[in-house]
Amino acid sequence: MKRLFAFILLLFGIHEAPAEVLRGRCSYVQDGDSLKFVQQGHSEEVRVRLYGIDAPEKNQEFSGQSRKKLEKLTRGKKIRLEVVEKDQYGRYVAKVYVGKTYVNLEMVKAGLAWHYDFHADEKADSDLAQAEEAARNARKGVWSSDTVVNPREHRRTHGTVHSEPVEQSAEEPSATPVHRKSAHEAKAEFPTFPAGAQVLYGVCRHVQDGDSLRLVEEGAAADTIIQLHGVDAPERYMPYAEEARALAKKLAEKQQIAVVVETVDRYGRTVGRVYVGNTCLNEQLIRAGVARCHGKYADPVRDADLWAAQQAAQEARVGLWK
Repeated sequence: MKRLFAFILLLFGIHEAPAEVLRGRCSYVQDGDSLKFVQQGHSEEVRVRLYGIDAPEKNQEFSGQSRKKLEKLTRGKKIRLEVVEKDQYGRYVAKVYVGKTYVNLEMVKAGLAWHYDFHADEKADSDLAQAEEAARNARKGVWSSDTVVNPREHRRTHGTVHSEPVEQSAEEPSATPVHRKSAHEAKAEFPTFPAGAQVLYGVCRHVQDGDSLRLVEEGAAADTIIQLHGVDAPERYMPYAEEARALAKKLAEKQQIAVVVETVDRYGRTVGRVYVGNTCLNEQLIRAGVARCHGKYADPVRDADLWAAQQAAQEARVGLWK
């Protein structure tokens, strides 16, 4: 019935009201298409992704100008969110208004964001498409550069960039291109896995923390979130959380990896063992003492190698076991 109702609205040119309207203040601007928001009557911040637009990534040209523009439009001001959905990261995807000013549209008009037509509705959001065309013709913002690259294409090549600043070494800049090998080349680098095992091959696009990362499979339209089987890394701000993430990044990020799938958890994450060549990332993190065996999920028999790695770390008194 909902689909039928939506079709009738579209057929007669009637716009359905947003599912949710929130009012409050913008407390912080992360980049040109995302901010933090405190709703009236609440104290906690929530993350907001501006619907229908895509601003330059942090390591792209014009990213600073884009962020400053959004700050000028929104930071500290009363804003209204017309929520379209919640995305996979838990952010509100919304049309943002300051008074009668449609902020999403202003960013595109200024040439400091693209119309994100990959997600936006072509007809309902024709104003964004027209604003992009006008900015392009006037060579505003990003369109003044002859080497401009759409952020979506940039992410395909360089991986997703954190909306919060993260520390990176000079040897591992986020702009390093991801080299994708053929499936045949990739498989040849890994151990022979048991017959019948479900194995995913691809590139580790981004390490989120010490026990989770993002895999981009060849030809896949979206990343797969991988949770390391049998590994319990410290939560953010806990001792050794950064060490765990740093080691996982050093070993796996931007590398060809294989994931031997164990299961899919209740959050939709693929749980498995991750291999970089012949190296099992799960075991290496535990052996280095920056993560523990997950007592609930690491089986003493099937995962004996993980438990042995933990015992070795305990005996050597490294990391968490000092």
